[in-house]
Amino acid sequence: MKKPAFIITETILSLVLAASLASAAVLTIDIKTNGSILPQEIFGTQTSKKANANHQNEPSKAAIQESSESREVSAQQSSEAAESKIEESEKQPSEASKENSQKEESSDQTSRTEESSKVEESKPNSAEEQKLQLTEPKDLKTQPKELTKYINDYGYDYDSLGFDHLILVATGEKSTAKIYCYQKSAKGYWWNIAGDGTALTDKGYIGENGADFDIQPDSKKSPLGFYSLGEGFYIGDKPDTTYPLFEITNDTYWVDDTKSKFYNQKVEGTQNKDWSSAEHMISAEKSYKYGLVIDFNTSEPADKKLASAIFMHCGDSPTDGCVVVPENTMKTILEWLDSKSNAYIFITP
Repeated sequence: MKKPAFIITETILSLVLAASLASAAVLTIDIKTNGSILPQEIFGTQTSKKANANHQNEPSKAAIQESSESREVSAQQSSEAAESKIEESEKQPSEASKENSQKEESSDQTSRTEESSKVEESKPNSAEEQKLQLTEPKDLKTQPKELTKYINDYGYDYDSLGFDHLILVATGEKSTAKIYCYQKSAKGYWWNIAGDGTALTDKGYIGENGADFDIQPDSKKSPLGFYSLGEGFYIGDKPDTTYPLFEITNDTYWVDDTKSKFYNQKVEGTQNKDWSSAEHMISAEKSYKYGLVIDFNTSEPADKKLASAIFMHCGDSPTDGCVVVPENTMKTILEWLDSKSNAYIFITP
């Protein structure tokens, strides 16, 4: 026959075990926070800490032995002690669970905040905030690897590049493009002004139908290959540059009527108007805030079988044939160029 003290101790253990299982169930529910499920590893950490807390609340073997040997403790006192331990065991796991959950939530939130802060610090908010290498680097003795690849793939070599500033438009899927800017040193080596292998922006776009050679009017394609850059342009505040610019006014038009003698030319005013179609440039104030003329089909007279009005300008989506970049990037490019720049653009396949 089991002795009363042993029965009471056995009862305590059963109740403590039940309380532990109940608290584990509570913990499983608590892993949902603000409608979102926490990562699995956090739940694993919580259960591990919870198990430790439960283990600390369990009676030790010495306590069981001592309880078994204490025949002088009355059944009433043992019962009160049992009730006290049961209440404590039910209370402590719950508090431990809540405390651990709060600590894990706080730790996870702090970690996410720190990580977000690091990402924000590592990425410049605009092209203007990038630390550009605008002067020739010391001991420059190699050519940029990414530029070399594009040059060689296209069948050119560095000796054939008779200019000193180059904008590389590396086309991607769905009319996206990365824009790189290179400058030539006195000894014939080129460097990337944004840093080796780094695009000035990866938020460029080309024509919505991609790029091709000898693009036709309304093809919505950008022209492949090397092209010299013509004048820059702006609306409103003039960029801080000595590069040749024209200001777009209410009188500025770019003619796209193939029947006009001014086809693919900039015209100021309508005194000599012979066109039925022309782009009133100031009407595209957001797009033409800053830009550059790409010398595609700009020789006079222009070939009327080829497209017109091919620019590099501000924008954030595929175009009718132009190359577009964020406004800050376009401004940065204009301010990188100067009056002595012999600049080209290279639109890759």
